[in-house]
Amino acid sequence: LGRLSNRWKNDSSGMFKDKSRYQTLTRMSYCQCRLKLVFSSIFRQFGWRHIALIIDRSDLFSLTVGKNLEYGLKDEELLKFVRELDGNDEEDIEAYLKDASMYARVIILSVRGSLVRKFMLSALALGMTRGEFTFLDVEIFQSSYWGDHYWELGDEDDFKARKSYEALLRVSLLQPTSPTYQYFAEKVRALAKQDYNYTFVEDEEVNFFIGAFFDGVYLLGMALNDTLNEGGDIRDGTAITRKMWGRDFEGITGHVRIDDNGDRDADYSILDLDPITGRFEVVAHYYGITREYSPVKGKKIHWPGGREGPPPDVPKCGFLGTSPACQGNGGKHKALFPCNAVSETPRAATITP
Repeated sequence: LGRLSNRWKNDSSGMFKDKSRYQTLTRMSYCQCRLKLVFSSIFRQFGWRHIALIIDRSDLFSLTVGKNLEYGLKDEELLKFVRELDGNDEEDIEAYLKDASMYARVIILSVRGSLVRKFMLSALALGMTRGEFTFLDVEIFQSSYWGDHYWELGDEDDFKARKSYEALLRVSLLQPTSPTYQYFAEKVRALAKQDYNYTFVEDEEVNFFIGAFFDGVYLLGMALNDTLNEGGDIRDGTAITRKMWGRDFEGITGHVRIDDNGDRDADYSILDLDPITGRFEVVAHYYGITREYSPVKGKKIHWPGGREGPPPDVPKCGFLGTSPACQGNGGKHKALFPCNAVSETPRAATITP
């Protein structure tokens, strides 16, 4: 934990990025260090340069993702506000949102699934889901392990939650859809039932990591074959690892690219809530090979409030309504929240120019 904490304080790459320490480690699913590139591609697409980030430090996944985004987006001078919270405590969520609104109209929620819903309900109550703000979160793939990221819980807030999620964009790993993968997934479901008495529930996806492990074995096999063909020593793990790095191939999870540091350059999807069906639909992809935002043909983002496009990076009258262009008759343009409702420099927050 001490080593991990030190890494978070000093860089954004994550502790396993340093292959001088982990010389035979190959990451076959994804590297959280790439998420900053995914988010940056979204921000470039819509011209956003003022970003707020809220991190749940009590949830390891949220903290790791949040810290990678924090350092990566700071390097690109996109991050204007960062604040951490303890998701196990009864926090004043509205206060966090009001503070963030002083610096940005684009807010990343790196928090556990149940907290995403609380934040979005609070945003709805504050009038932040009408199109002036955009929220983003990360759900690597659908799994109870990451927490429930869905708006529907069968309670009295379902209607409000569904409405609020119209202002939320979601980043996930690109889920394979090829016939080969579907056949593989069916075999996994059958073996899970046969050997482990586990039955997948309706609409439950086969864990992406299972396919990544399969591709890892395939990649290892290719490296072993290369070693044998060259008369090498198959007991030399370091040499075999080097043959696994810097290559690409068609795997069960799609096109697999392993960079020269042993990390997969994964593909991601950007999802938007369809207000008619209430389900998240893929509207764009981020391909690791191009590192660009790529809209899906025939799909579009349903911007809330009946808007035809994204919110501007900076509001017309500024974040506090104090822009000179909006001054008239000796008064100020009304801000979204009264200035005395938020602290000028929120406690426990990090503000960047």
